[in-house]
Amino acid sequence: MRAVAASGMRRVLPALAVGIAFSAQAAPADPLDWLQRAAKAARQASYEGTYVHTNGERISTVRITHVMSGSEEHERIEPLDGASLEIVRRNDEMFCRFPDAKTVRLDPRITTRFFPGILGTTAESIAASYDVRLGKTERVLGYECQWIRLDPRDALRFAQRICSEVATGLILRARTLNEHGLAVEHYSFTDLRIGPQVARTDLKSIFRARNRQWISDGQPRDEVASADTGWAVAPPNGFRKVTELKRTLPGRAQPVSQIVLTDGLATLSVFVEPNATPGRSAEAGSEDGATSFFVKPMGDHVVTVLGEVPLATAQQVGRGVTRRP
Repeated sequence: MRAVAASGMRRVLPALAVGIAFSAQAAPADPLDWLQRAAKAARQASYEGTYVHTNGERISTVRITHVMSGSEEHERIEPLDGASLEIVRRNDEMFCRFPDAKTVRLDPRITTRFFPGILGTTAESIAASYDVRLGKTERVLGYECQWIRLDPRDALRFAQRICSEVATGLILRARTLNEHGLAVEHYSFTDLRIGPQVARTDLKSIFRARNRQWISDGQPRDEVASADTGWAVAPPNGFRKVTELKRTLPGRAQPVSQIVLTDGLATLSVFVEPNATPGRSAEAGSEDGATSFFVKPMGDHVVTVLGEVPLATAQQVGRGVTRRP
């Protein structure tokens, strides 16, 4: 029996050695190459799993299925906590289904990024604002995973840590650290399948059969065409404007102007709206996990900044909003 076992191990060990050698050869040595692989994997790999997202005191669990079929990217996202919601995406077109309200909202993908697709630009652009280095490797859910360290080059943004699966580059874990090195936001898969075993049939909506009795709301899609809001925002160093638009928000009688900025990792939105009666007269701000909120009255208008940046950055952006000449 021991001889059989030893013989089996002699056959297995060379195979393992070949696999290890292949992984070592396939894995890049340059941190920017790792970062680029991670960005591509979120779009090009097929995967299905459940992840936990912690931001401050808030904890949520989300199931995600992602399949690349030809040149089309398909995704199904289902938050497992709180009110029922399902998001089905094809490329940049999203169908958000709210079963409690029996509503399907057509919502283009402009600012929304879902884990593991948290890298929104090229590795070189990110490296302009972050020092990118490789950290340790570890096993995550049975996969070998390489940690990538992203330390900000200034105080305008948070440090980031992402764990990239060696074979595909897919991000399995991500952490946001504050200026004290404490984790204020965390993503982590709790179960995961990667590869061709994930089929398009796994993307099927669980609510689709009921849609005949539902209401279709195309207003979010129709409102997102770029618009000159009349407002100017000075982007902090390393940030760029992604879009500028006017949109209707719940509880608002008039359209709200929105300008979106990003550095490829962190995103923030600037909202400008009329200062409703009774008008706001003082600034206010807060931090919750990796999310900052800042509001500033500006005559007949109110500026609100919401984003994944330190509060001081949100304040800088909000105080720099001006009317465009």
